[in-house]
Formats: sequence, structure tokens, C-alpha cells
Amino acid sequence: MNCIIIDDEPAAIDVLKFHLSSIPFIDLEKTFRDPLDALEHLQKHTVDVIFLDINMPKLSGISFPKFLQNPPLIIFTTAYSEYALESYELKAVDYLLKPIEFNRLLQAVMKAQQLLEKNSSIKTSSTEISNDVGQQTIFIKSGSEFHQLYVQDIKYVESDGNYVTFHTSKGPVLARYKISEVLEILPKKLFIRIHRSYIVALKHIETVKKHCVVIDAKEIPISSNYREGFLAIIHEISKKGGAKSKDE
Repeated sequence: MNCIIIDDEPAAIDVLKFHLSSIPFIDLEKTFRDPLDALEHLQKHTVDVIFLDINMPKLSGISFPKFLQNPPLIIFTTAYSEYALESYELKAVDYLLKPIEFNRLLQAVMKAQQLLEKNSSIKTSSTEISNDVGQQTIFIKSGSEFHQLYVQDIKYVESDGNYVTFHTSKGPVLARYKISEVLEILPKKLFIRIHRSYIVALKHIETVKKHCVVIDAKEIPISSNYREGFLAIIHEISKKGGAKSKDE
């Protein structure tokens, strides 16, 4: 995980550099006392995390991220507590008050690392290996492994808290995702959510009943919150002769 520090106070930079040198998985690339110099650097280089002071001349830390097209993760480092609300509105990873203690800094760094790993796995999962839907694949992180799944083999996804099970033609794959994250991974034209705990593949639905759908002889419930939208799609597909439906 690479990072830069932006702070107009040399002493504050030295404290951060000292603490960060003890964390083996973080690489400090550069430090900047002038936020405009840092802005120029970020136009040409990508970093994972910025340790950003707030009260600086020329450009405040609160305004700084607004000049970046794709801002990295931000950890604010400041002596002023009154900017905390604004920092959270900017979706900052953390807000550290000076003088910064090592334990508090490590907590923020760990939080940033978890966010980077989560974003990386989602991006990897959503990468299409082929433009042909029949050969389209996604990578799903399960534990320390990545499983490549053919989209056409995924029959339904079942959620249990922060874990989901991808039920596929070749067997189940358990992964640590929220079901809302899975919705971002799967092609929206091929999958639909029918319950707070279930996403189903339209092509694998065998029967649509009043309160459930059937896939591989398993009855998957349709909740009232999703029923109307789901049935509208089924009716539209049935008009085109593309699905079998049954209302009991």
C-alpha cells in the first residue's frame, strides 16, 4: 500500500514518517509541504492513501480532494476537531487528531488496507474475461483463493450476513461479500434480486410460483418488496417467448 503525506508542518511530517516506518506493508513515496505540488504529483502518479493535513496555506485539506478526478483514500491529520463532520462527508477513511499516537495511526492504516482489499476484490470480480456472454467470467475471492466462475453457470446467490454462497453448476462457492456488493458484480440483465437474501439467474428459473421460484428443485422465496418488479420482468420476458412462468 503506497502513500504520500501532505502537511505544511515539517515536525508533523517527521512524526508520521517515523510511525509509518514501523508498518511493513505501507510504502511512503513522497512528502509535500505545498498542497499544489502534491496536486501536480497526483496528476501523474497513482497512490493508495493520502495522509492529509487540513489547515494549510493556498489550499485546505478539505478542498484538496475536490480537485482530484479519482481521489485516493484520505486519512486526515489535523490539530482541529471541528472539521470532522466535513471529513466524513468526503468519505475519509479516518480523522486523526495531532499529536498522533502510533496505535491510532495503525488503526487508520488497517482500515485503509481493508478498504483497498475489498475494492480490489470487487473490481477483480467484475472484470469480464470475454465479451461473449456465454464465456463471460468473474473472479470471486473465497478465503485466500480466487475462483473464476462462468456467469452462465451461476444459478442463484444466497446471502447469510456478510457471507454469500454462489450456487453454480459445478457446486457452491462461499465468499465474504454483502449481497448488495454481489449485485454490482453480476450483469444486471441476467440476474435479479427477489429477496433480501437471494439473487437468481433468470435463465435458470424453472418455475415461477406465487411466492417463490424453483431452481434445481429448490423453492427460493420472493419477498413482497421485490415481487412486483420481478413479475413485471417475467411478464415482459414471457411476451417475447423467452421464459416459462407459472402463477399458482
